[in-house]
Amino acid sequence: MKVKDMWYFHYNQEESEILQPDLVIPESHVGIYCEAEELVFPVSFHIWGYCKGEVMFEKEVTVSGNGDDEGVSVRSDGYGAVIKFGENKDCEPDVLQVTYETDGKTETFEKECRYFMFSGQISDFDGKPFPAVVMLYRYGFDEPPFIMGTWSDRDGKYNLRVPAGSYNAMYADDNTYGISSLECWGWNMIADRDETIDLKIGNGEVYSLNVGVNNGGMRTLFLSFRPMIYFKKEEYSTVVGEQNFHVTDIAPEIAKEDVTVYVNGRKTEVISLQKIYETAPEGWCMPMYIAQIPRELYADCLDKQTIILEYDTKDRGNGRACSRGFTQFYYKDGFCTR
Repeated sequence: MKVKDMWYFHYNQEESEILQPDLVIPESHVGIYCEAEELVFPVSFHIWGYCKGEVMFEKEVTVSGNGDDEGVSVRSDGYGAVIKFGENKDCEPDVLQVTYETDGKTETFEKECRYFMFSGQISDFDGKPFPAVVMLYRYGFDEPPFIMGTWSDRDGKYNLRVPAGSYNAMYADDNTYGISSLECWGWNMIADRDETIDLKIGNGEVYSLNVGVNNGGMRTLFLSFRPMIYFKKEEYSTVVGEQNFHVTDIAPEIAKEDVTVYVNGRKTEVISLQKIYETAPEGWCMPMYIAQIPRELYADCLDKQTIILEYDTKDRGNGRACSRGFTQFYYKDGFCTR
């Protein structure tokens, strides 16, 4: 077993600030991630957190892997663990160290820690505050252990301080999910600075938003995403390529004029919007879309790119569908140097 990543998350909201405790209550924890190597149980962890060279906490636990280890969560696929702390700490560690023993072998992993703040405003598509929980998935797409989060205040304002690094996803919603709202999603989030991320909750989702950089031909970006709406589910068949697929359709019908895209805060042109299908080997598929936008040459293209994509069908009179999604990335093709 090899530890690939480790972090400390400090959660310090008061009980009165947790607006819907029946939905989720985040927890302070140390996370340990083992990539592509399964945990062999039992595993013993000895963890130290250092703040300015002094030990701020020390904890030793043994994980049996049978799901009843108090204060420990293990991912269902067996690739990592979270060690939960019963009390919050006043100092975030600047160095984490773990010595672990498994299958007769002992290893030590050490990591320098940095922290950054995501903050912003959560609102609905009519501009009203939408108090909600904001959560970040460090790895994968599971339930805990790899989730960090906070509740906004009643005006929808939130501050979430998290360990530096990349995150698979970010979302916000409350317990109206599936009743009158769906989640606002961010994808491939990069915590490398303090920044403002404003979230908007609608009755749809911009699910799995990804960026494809066109390295040849036209200077464009392709934004793929799967929109969803909570009040629609249709079943039918279609042909994709030469294969028959069963379609589960929970997507609103959107047109180019319904879509708005911002790159680093600047509104950009939507060149085209194309409907395609996300297919599964089992023979079923779901509608998704690709939006094509220009690759504008700005000075900040040397820096992290944040893309926001919204759709809103309010002007078409067929039942409003609306959502916001966002994603982050760095160019890797030398585009900005030419």
